[in-house]
Amino acid sequence: MAARLYSGTLTTGLILIALGVIFLIESFYAPFSAWRLIGRYWPLIPILIGLKKIYAYFTWPAVPSAPDQIRSKE
Repeated sequence: MAARLYSGTLTTGLILIALGVIFLIESFYAPFSAWRLIGRYWPLIPILIGLKKIYAYFTWPAVPSAPDQIRSKE
């Protein structure tokens, strides 16, 4: 389960870095508009999140069943 937590943390960090880079470019390059870019391509965000979830579902290793802890005495 720890791998899933790290995966979400990595994704969140990458998204924050990408947003920071976009807004930094906007502040240095006047014709670039981050809001226009976000307004046009925002539907890609839920699509990419959905694709990531589907990929994680199919690549997550199956958890083996636990052996019986209680054995009957014969």
